[in-house]
Amino acid sequence: MRGDRESRGVAPIIGNVLLVAVVVVVAVLLVVLSFSFLENAGTPTAEASFEYEQTPAGLEMTPVALGTDVSVQLNGKEIATLEADSAGQTVLLPTAPGDTITVVSKDRKRSVLVTKEVDDRDEVGDFIAYYTFDQRSDATVVDRSGNGNDGTATQDGERPTRGSDANGTYMAFDEDDGSVDMGDLTVRTGEDAVGEVTVAFRYRITGPGDGSGNRAIQSLIQHRDGDFAWYLETEPDAYPEHELDYNVGWKNNPSESITTSQAIPSTEIQTVVATYDGEEMVLYRNGKKIQTKDLSREVELGQLYAGGGSGSLDQYLTGDLYELRLYYSAFSEDEVETLTTVMENG
Repeated sequence: MRGDRESRGVAPIIGNVLLVAVVVVVAVLLVVLSFSFLENAGTPTAEASFEYEQTPAGLEMTPVALGTDVSVQLNGKEIATLEADSAGQTVLLPTAPGDTITVVSKDRKRSVLVTKEVDDRDEVGDFIAYYTFDQRSDATVVDRSGNGNDGTATQDGERPTRGSDANGTYMAFDEDDGSVDMGDLTVRTGEDAVGEVTVAFRYRITGPGDGSGNRAIQSLIQHRDGDFAWYLETEPDAYPEHELDYNVGWKNNPSESITTSQAIPSTEIQTVVATYDGEEMVLYRNGKKIQTKDLSREVELGQLYAGGGSGSLDQYLTGDLYELRLYYSAFSEDEVETLTTVMENG
């Protein structure tokens, strides 16, 4: 009888030992599986912190610390990617009031690490005016730059047609006495002219320009005062193609202008940036430099028109204006490329 009691006493001990062994094995398996899962899925990321600095082209952000690879986005569109060891690497964002900066981890979690609303004047570029031609019921074209340079759109006494598609909102003109009167823009420096200027357009040409099928100049932006003018316009070329003509100091001397030699498909949306640094005019199309010209002259802003003008040289537009940005500063080639990306994804 005693032997039976001893056997029964040993059995629970052996059972407990076996149970502990099973638990240990299961725990080891769980740890292994957990590491395997994390290796495949990416671990939850550490914090990310950034420093910000205003530039004439927009807001620069520089990572101080990154715990993972990230995607830097402006208004939901990726502008750059940064690796975890990219601390100190600067990213330019051509910011405007109302924009949203988002930093998202690039692991499977896609965690939002930073969300920043841009609403202060010290967080945007060196704007003169910024128009997105958004949907309104009146003739006002709102200046989103914060400078109050609202424009007024007219076409044969009526408001031009507004529309929207997959490329954004736009204002449509049909060569019939239409333009956006941007007003006599005040020069922030208090002078009559500026030393640098950049104009960026997103547009589409939809017709030859004079209603007859013949060649005609169409104005994207223009200022004229006597024999002085600065402008960005199409060259008279047979529709459905066009060329571009850019000048910041025209004085009855066409040889001073930049005129593109490439035929541009009129029915395709174009992003064109024309910039001037006080010594050289440079013209870009869809982010690519296409021509330069030396010039030394201050640029008068004065009365500006988009999509047409006034007087005997109206040169009305037949096409759609999606976006117009006007800056007090010249842009570098890298800045133009980034700006183009932002505008094309707007």
